Amino acid sequence: MKLSSNKAKYKKKKEILDKLFSFQRFGIKPGLGRTKKLISFLDNPQEHFHSIHVAGTNGKGSVCSMLASILMEQGYRTGLYTSPHLVSFNERISINGKLIEDEDLIGLSEEILPYAEHIGATFFEITTAMAFKYFAEQKTEVAVIETGMGGRYDSTNVLLPMLSIITKVDYDHSEYLGNTLAKIAFEKAGIIKKSKPVVVSKNDNVVYDVIRKKAKSKASELILADESMKCGEFTYKDDLTMDIKMESDVCHYPSVNVALAGSHQIDNIKTVWSAIKIVNRSMEVTKKSVCDGFKNIIKNTNFHCRTELINKEYPIVLDVAHNPDSVRQTVGTIIDCGLEKKKWNIVFALMSDKDAVNVLKYLKLICYKLIITKPEITRAAEPEDLKLKAIESGIKNIVITKNVRESAELVLSKPQPILVIGSFYLLGEFLPFLNKTIKE
Repeated sequence: MKLSSNKAKYKKKKEILDKLFSFQRFGIKPGLGRTKKLISFLDNPQEHFHSIHVAGTNGKGSVCSMLASILMEQGYRTGLYTSPHLVSFNERISINGKLIEDEDLIGLSEEILPYAEHIGATFFEITTAMAFKYFAEQKTEVAVIETGMGGRYDSTNVLLPMLSIITKVDYDHSEYLGNTLAKIAFEKAGIIKKSKPVVVSKNDNVVYDVIRKKAKSKASELILADESMKCGEFTYKDDLTMDIKMESDVCHYPSVNVALAGSHQIDNIKTVWSAIKIVNRSMEVTKKSVCDGFKNIIKNTNFHCRTELINKEYPIVLDVAHNPDSVRQTVGTIIDCGLEKKKWNIVFALMSDKDAVNVLKYLKLICYKLIITKPEITRAAEPEDLKLKAIESGIKNIVITKNVRESAELVLSKPQPILVIGSFYLLGEFLPFLNKTIKE
């Protein structure tokens, strides 16, 4: 009887997700009107928990997970809303590291989808409303909310958060956000709310100028993370974590173990620390919770595939980096850790709207063999096109596989250094093959 019940639930969930993903046909439609209608239909659930709102191009996922991990360590019932997912849709919505249950996902969908279809809501608008409703129903105390794209017209921007955060701003989604850093920064700065503090990661001066102007117009306190917190020496460990020394005008951390490696994470850590100082004005967060939160990011929040070392004996590194700046940081971390002399077999895919040439120029620095593949999504770039760009970037040893399964079978057939990089969709399809290999 239980087996039959599980099959029925699985079938129902598949039907629900098929229906939900069908809303992607509406594409990206700027504006907050539909989201406001959705949350009004749900009695404005976002008003029933504190929130921290995070926008940016690079680092926002890391910042969100660090913050959520620290708040969890302090004992707060903490929601986390991120996108996209790797393997399961449920990863997008979690409380205290526990993914939303299928029953709740089904129930919320059945409540929301008929009305969402009536008003022509998009996929992301619906999932955002679902997350807010779930957090309210589950008595969440505080939720860390990641924007999907941009900020000003992002569906998450119906929040009135306790503070806003803007991480590193770089070129991405230029067809929607603009083709200059100033234009992109303007869209990100759209999450700044009247009289609510905003923390900004280290950025180019043109980005600071745009955000300063917006913060002033909103009478919002502006905190530049790079000036708020000092990070001294840091050392990499053989498990691709790092120990770091941190200090500010009020405290000193001689050695904090952080579960994410890379010099770029220093800026994210400074951002999180600056944000926690703001949170501390109304919600207590101790030094121990901060240290434990940094150490337990992956365990607490299921935050995977950010320069993540899966295997030590012969290194297997997974990373969802998909634009030039983030790939540069990943390659830099591998080099800084002394692993650049390994013969890296790189499994690579990219979405067609990304800057492939400049991404590949960085991968060339550590590439022994480039295995190009294509995830099962229409936005994915064609392998033959990526091959031409790889050649243009100076890479010579290139193999094309017709799908992710073929690329996984190729590289996992024998022990060798492997880097899988370029897309959430690539990692999502690759992980099941990797997990199966490791279990065997």
